[in-house]
Amino acid sequence: MYIRVKDHGVGIPPEALPRIFDRFYHLDEMGDHLFRGAGIGLSIARQVIEQHLGTIEVETESGQGSTFTTYLPLSTSPKIQ
Repeated sequence: MYIRVKDHGVGIPPEALPRIFDRFYHLDEMGDHLFRGAGIGLSIARQVIEQHLGTIEVETESGQGSTFTTYLPLSTSPKIQ
């Protein structure tokens, strides 16, 4: 199963992509402090997704926004009633 989230923001510079899932990392060069965060959201998301044996990927284009895709395995264990 996958979940895809797309935004229409400014995009992520290619040089920042290797670090966007690092704890406390955020883009300083955006220049708009309205969107500034603590830099923990993507780190927490990746940790939770990986604990569920899933993965998260990002596609981004400057000026067009970013798309985050999360892949989660479907459970093969019987449901508990």
